[in-house]
Parts: sequence; C-alpha cells; structure tokens
Amino acid sequence: MSKVAMGARELALETLDSVKTTPTSLIKFQSNGRVIVFGDDEAINLCANFSEPLRVTRVSMSGSRQSADPGEAIALKKRQIKIEGHLGKFTVRLVDADDITETLQADIILDLNPQPLIKMEILPPGYLHESATGANSKTLENQLLEMTGEFEKPKYFKYDASICAHGVNGKTVCTRCIDACPAGAIGSLIEKIEVDPYLCQGGGACATACPSGAIQYVYPRLADSGNRVRKMLQAFRQQGGKQAIVMFHAETEFPQELLQQHASILPVRVEEVASVGMDLCLSTLVYGASQVVLLSNDEIPKLSLTELERQLEWLQTVLGSLGLEPQQISLQAISAEFTELKPGINVEPAIYTMPENKRHAIFQAVDHLYQQLDQPQELVDLPQGAPFGTATINESTCTLCMACVGACPGKALQDGSNREVPEIFFIESNCIQCGACTQTCPESAITISPRMIFDRERRNRSRPLNKDIPFACISCGKLFAPTSVITKITDQLKDHYMFNSTRAMDRLKMCEDCRVVDIVQDPEAMTGNFDPLN
Repeated sequence: MSKVAMGARELALETLDSVKTTPTSLIKFQSNGRVIVFGDDEAINLCANFSEPLRVTRVSMSGSRQSADPGEAIALKKRQIKIEGHLGKFTVRLVDADDITETLQADIILDLNPQPLIKMEILPPGYLHESATGANSKTLENQLLEMTGEFEKPKYFKYDASICAHGVNGKTVCTRCIDACPAGAIGSLIEKIEVDPYLCQGGGACATACPSGAIQYVYPRLADSGNRVRKMLQAFRQQGGKQAIVMFHAETEFPQELLQQHASILPVRVEEVASVGMDLCLSTLVYGASQVVLLSNDEIPKLSLTELERQLEWLQTVLGSLGLEPQQISLQAISAEFTELKPGINVEPAIYTMPENKRHAIFQAVDHLYQQLDQPQELVDLPQGAPFGTATINESTCTLCMACVGACPGKALQDGSNREVPEIFFIESNCIQCGACTQTCPESAITISPRMIFDRERRNRSRPLNKDIPFACISCGKLFAPTSVITKITDQLKDHYMFNSTRAMDRLKMCEDCRVVDIVQDPEAMTGNFDPLN
C-alpha cells in the first residue's frame, strides 16, 4: 500500500470525524430494581436470594409452587401473559380464561425461558432474555444490577404527520414503517402513526422504508450524514486518493484485514446499517465514491435486512438503466473477502450540500447522474413497491369527484387552477405510490404503477390526467358540476319513481339554488305525492 493511498485515507477519515452533526434530544429511563422473573421452577430459583436494590417477583411457568420459597413464587397455571412497556415501566398482566387479570409492575423483566415471551426481533430496553441452561445466579444478579439506576439514550427519529401516508379517510394506506420496525415501536392511530421513543432503539429501517420522508432518522440527520461523506470524499481526492470505496458499517471495530488489503476503502460507522437508505447511498455515489457497500452482520434483524434488500433492488434497477454497474451500490456480509469493481464510468463529483428531505436527495442525485451520462434511458419501470411512479385514469369511468385529489398525501394529484373547468392534474415527482388514490376512488378509475422518470423537467411537470366540460344549470346558467357526473346521475335515476316526470328529471340538471326554488314551485313536489324518503 503506497504512502499516498495511506495518507489520502488518513486525511479523509480525520475529515469525516471533524464534521459536526446536529445533536438530538435524549430519552431518560429510571429503574429502581423491581424485577419480574419468568421461567420454570428450577430457573426462577436462581433469583431467590438477590440482594438490594433488586426486589424480585418470580413467576413459575411450570404452574406449580414447588420452588425454594413457595410463598414468594406466583404460579402461572393456565393464564396468558401480556407484557408491555420498557426499562423502568413494565406492566405484566396474567389473564385467565374468565378474563380475570392479575397485574404486576416492574422495572426489569428477566426471561429464563428457551424462547422470549415477547416475539420481537429487538426486545424492549430492560427486557433481559437468558437461557436457564448453564445460567449462574451471580452473573444474572450482576446483569440486573447494571440495569438499575438512571439511563439515557438518543431519540433516533423525527416524525412529520403532515406528509404521512399511513391512513386517509379512516382507511389504512401505508404501513411500511410499522412492517419494518423490528422493535415493535410503531403503532397506528388510524390516519397517523405513533412512535414510542422508549421502545425505539435506532434500527433505522422505518426511515429507510418510509416513501414520503414523514419519519426521519436523526442520529445523525440525513443532511449531516451526507455532508460528512461529501467532505470526506473531497479530502480523499485532494490528497491523491482514487476509486474510493465507501463502506457503511455498524461494527465497533472495522476489520483491519479489509483496510490492509484495499487502500481505497473508507469505512463510515453508523448506528445501524438499515438507516442507510436510497438517499444516502445515491448521494455517496455522486459525491465521488466508485462503490458504496452496506456491510451486514449476523446481528442485523431479519426485518431490517429484508428492507435493505428491497431498497437495493430498486437502487440497482435505477443504476443499470442509467448505464452504470448495478453493483456500484451493494449489500454484503462483513468478511475479509472483498472484490473491487473495475473502474466504471467517470462522473464528475457533486459539490452541492446534502438536502434534508429524503426524496429531494434521491432526485438530486439521480439528476446529477443523468445529466452527465451519454444517452441513458428516459425512464425505467421499477419493481413493485418502489415509492416512485405514475398514475393513469380511466376517463370513461372517472366522474371527477376529486376524492383522489383530497386523499393524496404527496399532493401528486391536484385539481385544476380554473375552478370552472373540472380537471385532475398529476405531478410525478410527488407520487409515493402509496395507493391512497386507488383505495379512495369510488369508481375504481385510477391505476398506479412504479417507475422513475430521469428527466427532471418532465418529472416535475404538472400534466392532465382527466378533465370534463362543466355542466351549466339549465335554469340560471351557473356552472356547478362536471358533465359526466350529471350524465351518470340522470342515467342511474331515470327509472326511479321519484323522477318519473320531466320536471323532476330536469331538477337534477339545476344548481342547488335553482333546485330548491323549483321544488317549492312544483305542486306535485309540495304535495303528499312526492316523498323523498320513501
């Protein structure tokens, strides 16, 4: 390894560490040593004589009271166990077949069962699961003592409910963050979500999965992460470094074998690899990296790994359609084995400041690549689930009721500026493919499909999807509804007994004011012969 290469990497990593990031707030825990232990009789007896400040309540999963001190053990019998909470604030409910509940409170849960009682990939803070096989009483006591006292952790997220696509008009639309969270920290509030900051442990897959950027990872913030990488790569080039390979990892110590074998590797430590999404990957590429690698290990939750693989599928589809090597951004298991790609297409590194907005960051990186590459495709169809795409409307069934416009969380669907002419417009860059429009449309007239348009002007342009001639009131001439709506209503009601007269049918073609006047003036409508409720 040459001195130039070593010097370039050394300066780059020093620069990375020197860039300040915006601090986040802290979440505080208070644990006073109240412990509930779950396990069979033999296991829970390991905890019978713990010293202060630990105060232990033992729950026997065996259902018997054959413990060392029967008076202090609670027999589960056939009751169900429901556990909620976190370090310092656990609530345990033991519920029998008659729904009679015994409620217990604790600061810490010690689970000595073969499998955790809580079925989460990441257990709550304060929930300790240990196999009873070979367990040592003193070791368990020390572990519990370490979980007693005051603790702090970062608040890892920021949530903007105004652009969240979770629910619209009482219907659940998007659950990507909920589905991706391995800690079960995100719940539904019907039209919005709620993140429990005490359960959130910074996995980051929620922010990576979110199509709109409503939930953001802030440890560190996206803009801070991007600007750190940008300055690191600038320093690397200025010192003579070439073909930088940026590796995002969550290891305490980066494998020295990799650093010794590859002079161009620049390791960037993150709290969790799943927090590195399309936005930061693409931005790292345009800031001058020849390769971007996400390093996974055995500890990454399956839900997080699944989300990363999904993101990589979209990313690599985009890169390939731009004429780049798809593997320039990849997900690899951490090991000493690594193969550098051959130098690819030279792209002038970007110098712009990293945007804070997720979608802006993605599109700005794509624009930078598209402008420099020779004759790439104008657009690419993306795999199902990608958060970019188009919408089409079946004009023969659409009545321009505007339900889709009101439901669209990204403002991709908009009504016309000319209120007298009913129109629906579409801005593709705003579409997150959430499906709110398709779920809301009463006529099932709208269809969405994932793709990405590379031309910025075309992507940001407002284009018409459907429009109609406004219908004029036959009495006063006021424009009051789309013609297609009036046509559909009259066609549906023409055989209804309430509209069996020409005058009654004509009222359907009047504005609201003229309709009331005509009803008052119509003797048939004002007598018992006309019953609108019958």
